[in-house]
Amino acid sequence: MPVTVKLFGALREFLPAGSGFNSCQLSIAPGQLLGEVLSQLPIPGHKPYLVIVNDEKIDSKDYASIQIHENDEIVLLPPIKGG
Repeated sequence: MPVTVKLFGALREFLPAGSGFNSCQLSIAPGQLLGEVLSQLPIPGHKPYLVIVNDEKIDSKDYASIQIHENDEIVLLPPIKGG
């Protein structure tokens, strides 16, 4: 089943080959958990990012319990620094 994954900022470099500017479609199995979907992306473990699923921020402790559904949108944002 398809889900959309959008990566912003420096995280865009970890999109699969053939992706658009900042997004890709992943085909996942029904019932797959957010943590399993995120593990399909080659983002190094030391890279921090914020995860939003369908406009809702998800805490990292919940990655293993959030079930992803068909046509969900997963957005990954790097930390934002300001001055």
